[in-house]
Amino acid sequence: MIGKEGWDIEIKDLERELAKLASRIRKDFTERGPVDTRVSIMNHFIILKFTAKFTKPEAFMLEHMQSHSSQIFAEYKMKLAHMMREDFNPVFSYINMGLKIEDIETTFFGHDFAEQITVFKMNKDVEVLLKNDEINMP
Repeated sequence: MIGKEGWDIEIKDLERELAKLASRIRKDFTERGPVDTRVSIMNHFIILKFTAKFTKPEAFMLEHMQSHSSQIFAEYKMKLAHMMREDFNPVFSYINMGLKIEDIETTFFGHDFAEQITVFKMNKDVEVLLKNDEINMP
């Protein structure tokens, strides 16, 4: 498969470029970048893993929201997912016209909520798009 710049586009190349882009988007949003960003592509799914360093007050706030009896943490994750959809859909549309997020789920893990995993369910199989040379590098 030859990409727009004349080089073979492999899944690892697209994953690496999406990770760089995701790091920039997160930095624009949070005003500081993640410690590490990884992307994995599996069929209709793009899995994004941020490893971040929260301040103690930020981690305390996340822990408090998660342990609170109301739906405040779930609402926070829904609002975060909405913002991520707005930020990433134009990127995915550039990669392949018509490629868009069907569903998105974000979960936090680890000590002080340092790991954020976001799963984008896409409306097209990204691996098939790669095999068919229907991907533009971001």
